[in-house]
Amino acid sequence: MSPKAFDAIETEIFWARLVSIVDEAAVALVRTSFSTVVRESHDFACVLLDADGYSLAQSTISIPGFIGAMPRTLREMLKRVPREKLEPGDVLITNDPWLGTGHLPDFTVAMPVFRESEIIAFTCVTAHMSDIGGRQWSADAAEVHEEGLWIPVVKYLRRGQVNEDVHGIIETNVRNPGQVIGDIHAQISAAEVMARKLEEFMTEAGLKDLKLLAHTIHEHSAGVMAEAIRSIPEGRYVGETRGDGWDEPVNVRVAIEVRDGRVRADYTGTSPQISRGINAVLNHTFAFTVYPFKTIFAPHVPNNEGLLKFFDVYAPPGCILNAVPPAAVGARHLTGHLLPGAVYQALAQAIPERVPAESGTPLWSIVFKAPPGEKQRGSTTVLFFNGGIGADSIEDGMSCSSFPTNIEVTPVEITENLAPLRFQYKRLTVNSGGRGRQRGGCGQDIAIESVSETPLSVSLLTDRTRYPAEGLLGGAPGLTGYVRKNGEAVTEAKSLIHLDPHDVLEIGLPGGGGYGNPAERSKEALERDIAEGYVSE
Repeated sequence: MSPKAFDAIETEIFWARLVSIVDEAAVALVRTSFSTVVRESHDFACVLLDADGYSLAQSTISIPGFIGAMPRTLREMLKRVPREKLEPGDVLITNDPWLGTGHLPDFTVAMPVFRESEIIAFTCVTAHMSDIGGRQWSADAAEVHEEGLWIPVVKYLRRGQVNEDVHGIIETNVRNPGQVIGDIHAQISAAEVMARKLEEFMTEAGLKDLKLLAHTIHEHSAGVMAEAIRSIPEGRYVGETRGDGWDEPVNVRVAIEVRDGRVRADYTGTSPQISRGINAVLNHTFAFTVYPFKTIFAPHVPNNEGLLKFFDVYAPPGCILNAVPPAAVGARHLTGHLLPGAVYQALAQAIPERVPAESGTPLWSIVFKAPPGEKQRGSTTVLFFNGGIGADSIEDGMSCSSFPTNIEVTPVEITENLAPLRFQYKRLTVNSGGRGRQRGGCGQDIAIESVSETPLSVSLLTDRTRYPAEGLLGGAPGLTGYVRKNGEAVTEAKSLIHLDPHDVLEIGLPGGGGYGNPAERSKEALERDIAEGYVSE
């Protein structure tokens, strides 16, 4: 090994080893977690960062919204608890929306890794908790203080020992302390796995620190993204999209300027923040602005800081994409997940063959809270559902798939075993994908019956029930979604409703937009659509 640089083979081997370390931590998190949100839906990310707080590797199973947020979160945590105040065995924790991923349910734990009394890395894990106290997770809070327990940056472990004051505050303020505390401990276990495996790797490789390896990895990733940006014609491109919002629609407007090897995204002209929980913070906005570029230009490059250095993201303070405290942010993903559509609309003016149409998202989240009864325990169940993905210049959009996040769906059998719910049906929505030369992915129809002894409180976190996912370059929009209770439309599809025993909640997930002129779709493709049930005769 050269003392000054790693060759290509060494770099590839060492880089793959780092990815395997974070993936092993992800397995440990899944196997020790207590909630279906982490265990089944995989709403988490494990990240290894260098001593300066710049990401080196992120678990393969992870949430795109955490790509840009985690390094920024750690660096902000270190401003509040400096490195010189950290000792072996310390673990920091926070769920501050403006430091982290944008809402209170996401807890981030950060552990310093010491080698010869020096911090040489940090291991971080972010995971969505099943409950955070306050109001039931929903979109209808007026300010963040209604949404649950807000934890500043504090030490959850001190020299390996639990900080009982912090532990007690969390345990007392959540509805499911067993699940929440269990998931926090699972996060710490995953962080410890990363730290232990990193030390083993460095000993085997003869590395005293990670500075040179970090520099090499970042430079390689930066080279891939720099080349990609050079392939975009310089200029200013504007994209817009619209979401349901609450009383008024949410308008997202982005101006993307490609100049001198850098990309600047400016969201001036986007709707102002509102007194409901669909506001997003700048970390979340940054992540879902950069992610579309990652999907287009570097899908196979492992996530790390080198991919992010070329992007500047601006959203005016006080707009719905850069809300200021005490704005409610609990359902920020319903706004943040609109951003890739606006970015793709802008890039379509420069590289139309590379971008897809809009997807039938944001991700739908339905939260069922069941009070205890004579024969049932109290429970909070968070379920995720996906619509259709937008088509692109080559392929039809995928149906019932998660984008721009990649959360997995809890199997029906597990849900019915753990919660007082019964699924009556779950099927593709025929004709929901937007027509085009390539067809948008289909949404899905789902009916869920309450079999609870007691009335269920149900939070609806949905969008695109009023405004569809738009097509691209002549493609038609996808079908909008719907929410019904016992066959009657729910007027506000982001509200908190109640289900009495044997009431039925019906939801229809929206379809993705089509790509290109529908008249150009081949006869064979049309026949296949009909045969496979995507389109009616």
